[in-house]
Amino acid sequence: MDIRDLQSHLETAFEYPVTTERVLERAGDIEVAAPNVDDAETVETILAPLGPETYESAADLYNTILGSVSDDYIGRKFYDDRGADPADSWSILPEQARSF
Repeated sequence: MDIRDLQSHLETAFEYPVTTERVLERAGDIEVAAPNVDDAETVETILAPLGPETYESAADLYNTILGSVSDDYIGRKFYDDRGADPADSWSILPEQARSF
């Protein structure tokens, strides 16, 4: 399942509040596809390391899943379309720093 479709699925799949245990029973085997990667993580592999929780809403559950996916779901790390690579700025010495 595409991660963008997951929230609407979670809204209809459960009555809230819902526990992690119940989510894993009913949706743990759902694969959440990562962009540009062949491997997908299951809801269980995403949520199980977090331990038992109670989710008050589909948005709460979705945000937890979204915040817990692996780095494969992140685009280019540290990408900023507003300027140079931020890693370049890490080496600026204090006397070279500019005030904006």
